[in-house]
Amino acid sequence: MTHPRSTALAGLGAVLLCNYWLLESWLAERTDTPRSWISDIATRTEATGWRFQALAILSGLAICAFAALLLRRVEGGGRMLRQGLVALLVAGVLVAVAGAAPLSCPEGIEPRCALAEDPLDGVHAIATGGEIVATTLAFLLLGLGLLHGPPGDRHSSRYPRQMAITRLRGTSAGGVTLAIGLVWLLLTAATALSYVSGDVDAVKGILQRAAQVLFGTWLVLLGWWFAREPAGPG
Repeated sequence: MTHPRSTALAGLGAVLLCNYWLLESWLAERTDTPRSWISDIATRTEATGWRFQALAILSGLAICAFAALLLRRVEGGGRMLRQGLVALLVAGVLVAVAGAAPLSCPEGIEPRCALAEDPLDGVHAIATGGEIVATTLAFLLLGLGLLHGPPGDRHSSRYPRQMAITRLRGTSAGGVTLAIGLVWLLLTAATALSYVSGDVDAVKGILQRAAQVLFGTWLVLLGWWFAREPAGPG
């Protein structure tokens, strides 16, 4: 059985690694936070890009480890919860893949950048698109799964008060998850408008980083929610 404190700490560790971009002012060769993608600081033409490539890979692996830890806690629990956590795990894998396949140049930092459209650029684009889909599914499935009950074992009807409190907590967690997921999706969709709107292009970096902070906040909440519930059997 997974220790509750380990679950909460794993969520905190994942959020810290997911927001590695906070180190860009100290570790990056050059930055342009409002206009640049997070991936721009990890491109192959940046002398300091390797640092952020490593951090991106580590952040993906941290998400995978966190999702795997939560899967152990819901063993024997609801199918939708397990599917949501698998989607989160897949998102982590794709984050690591995107980090291991950095773009050829920083579009947001270097105005004259023209992507080479080589295999690494292609893998990065596919992994990033897949990560968005997997994360959206994780928000949706976990939100709906939490609405149906607690993340741990289903409590016996012999303890109706305890079951009611746990379900209320689960319902709250489900609603918060769906709300965060919706805002995250809107922010992510807004960044796509940067390709057709100069106004959005000027702030796409802020929008993407805000979405990343929101995602990290959700990971911390997930760790806290699951740590408070009894683990499933096994």
